[in-house]
Amino acid sequence: MPKLTTGSKTVTAAGTRERLVAVASSVSVRGVSITAKPTNTGKVYLGDSTVASTNTPPIAAGDAVALGGGDPLNLADIYIDVQVSGEGVDWIAVDA
Repeated sequence: MPKLTTGSKTVTAAGTRERLVAVASSVSVRGVSITAKPTNTGKVYLGDSTVASTNTPPIAAGDAVALGGGDPLNLADIYIDVQVSGEGVDWIAVDA
């Protein structure tokens, strides 16, 4: 049976992208669902190391994005940025 891993990420300063997970090494998963915290008042931006409000569609509070289904994903390659400092996301992943 696949193992589920959960986490949460809060971005300290709006406009500063941060890794979804704090490690730079590989964290391989089959899939991940990332949900903007329902208490957020601003938007969340999800992408790679170039993520910014100018190049990524926003995720509103409570909205979720699912990634995966093909090759394994590396959680350390996923970055988020926020419109309002101190906001973020919750996530749940299926381990590879």
